[in-house]
Amino acid sequence: MAAWLRVGGLTATGRAPVRPPNLVVYADGLVIADAAHELRLPPAEIEALVEALDHDLAGQPATASPRPGTQRIFDAPTTVLGVDGGDGMREVYVPYLDHAEARYDAALVTARDRLARLAGRVAGLGRDYSTDRVRLFAEQSTAPAASAQPLPGGVPLPPWTQGKSGSKDYKGNRAHTIARLIPHDGSWHVYRTSTGEHVVLSWRYLLPHE
Repeated sequence: MAAWLRVGGLTATGRAPVRPPNLVVYADGLVIADAAHELRLPPAEIEALVEALDHDLAGQPATASPRPGTQRIFDAPTTVLGVDGGDGMREVYVPYLDHAEARYDAALVTARDRLARLAGRVAGLGRDYSTDRVRLFAEQSTAPAASAQPLPGGVPLPPWTQGKSGSKDYKGNRAHTIARLIPHDGSWHVYRTSTGEHVVLSWRYLLPHE
């Protein structure tokens, strides 16, 4: 029903798959923040949120532009604001909104702040989100770490699809193994494989629609 996420920016190539949406709101009332916390809202609150966002984003182009004369920020992420008012998901891409709020239509900032407040509420009041499906990202390390631990047995490595990195979705037992043996603290963890290679791993839970 609604979504708020950031894409692009300084995120290293290939690591985008494990950067979760900031917030996703589903029609049944389930709200998930950062693929880490969940809260269920009553239908009336979901309806009010969608109505407000529909109003905020009404008339906005698919990609918003700041006021003329605004300096472009190439390494900042693009904010994506989405709402489904009944005729399909409508998304508005807002380049470097977080760094140029005053240069954009105030309605876009209002929509972002509306979703940000809800995300904070979900993180503060909701319970931990988990599922039996995860996305694992791996990258070969060019600077081996002396403190690297052996790769835990049973943890799979995704195929290298982008040079020396790759990601893959896992479910069931493999997903549980990853969640149990690889810390899920937002950091990147370096491991040593049986062949002596050093790999950097990170993972996140998949969302219901993924």
